[in-house]
Amino acid sequence: MNIGVINESGKIENRAGLSPSGVSFLVEKGHEVYLQAGSGLRSGYSNEDFIDLGAQVVFTKEEVFGRCDIVLNISPLNEEEAELVKEDQILLGFHHLAVARKSLVESLLKKNVTMIGYEIIQDEDTSLPFLESLSEIAGQMCHVIAGHHLQADQGGRGLLIGSVVSVPPATAVIVGSTILARSAVCAMLGAGAHTIALGRNMDQLREIENLTGGRAVTLMASQYNLARMMRVADILIGAVLRPGERAPVLITREMVKSMKKGSILIDLAIDQGGCAETSRPTTLEQPTYVEEGVTHYCVTNITSTVSRTSTKVISNLVVPYLLQIGELGLQGALESNPSLGRGVYMHKKNIVKRRVAERFGFPYEGLDS
Repeated sequence: MNIGVINESGKIENRAGLSPSGVSFLVEKGHEVYLQAGSGLRSGYSNEDFIDLGAQVVFTKEEVFGRCDIVLNISPLNEEEAELVKEDQILLGFHHLAVARKSLVESLLKKNVTMIGYEIIQDEDTSLPFLESLSEIAGQMCHVIAGHHLQADQGGRGLLIGSVVSVPPATAVIVGSTILARSAVCAMLGAGAHTIALGRNMDQLREIENLTGGRAVTLMASQYNLARMMRVADILIGAVLRPGERAPVLITREMVKSMKKGSILIDLAIDQGGCAETSRPTTLEQPTYVEEGVTHYCVTNITSTVSRTSTKVISNLVVPYLLQIGELGLQGALESNPSLGRGVYMHKKNIVKRRVAERFGFPYEGLDS
């Protein structure tokens, strides 16, 4: 089996589809790995690091797509990359089809590709291994991002997150109660913030309560409570996700307008459309903008900032699926591994996720059929 890794640095993406360690596992099992030159540089890996472990370095995306049965991507494919996709190819990566362009989806459907999204691969216990592992990273980064942008020289309120003698800490409000929110809650508590979590699932809120020993305040995410908490927030973190669907917009413009000037909003749901009415995607090169007097940080690939750690995590998770496909073939792997099957967006010229099919007005055909 030929497996390809494309260089996505042109999309301001620092992560790579495989680490050298991942390459070694695949090569040991007799698979060929084709790596576009420079793919690992922003994760701290040279071309030679991959070559030494058996990868073949090629110089264009055309070669990767042209040679490989499976192509790995990190950021969603753009129109140019979609044009390079071959008939019957397997695409494994972060696709976020719920917010993709219809024209791109149509072009891929015509090519009879199988598209598997890391963000919707789901285990029997409903856990989402890729999404949750990267969510842990993203959540931990929140206190670093917030601390930087609250500084006066960055246009912030001039606040320290933690308290000092005679001065109370900053208030962090996290909207959401999944693992992404839990990671952010722990990070903000660790930085010393007065931390409030709002969610709509009592069991998940109870988990936060138990995890933090009651140090985090938990509230139901009603419009009333959201509006109240926006007014006291120095740091607002949107951590509301629905795997494979567009994120619900819970934070209105009026709520943002009521926030303190110089406060910061970090929308961790932006790669699924964002959970704030004022959010729009930003990049690592220009990560912020100011709307209604509030600094917005809406980087879609936030974990790309810590690219080496993120690349290792992604590689460790995807290699077992690749080995299974190599051993059993695609159809055999989908039949024997329900987790992988739950990650399929399209297969045999059909959209197999009902919500995605409905969004684009395409016919829906379940994977089982």
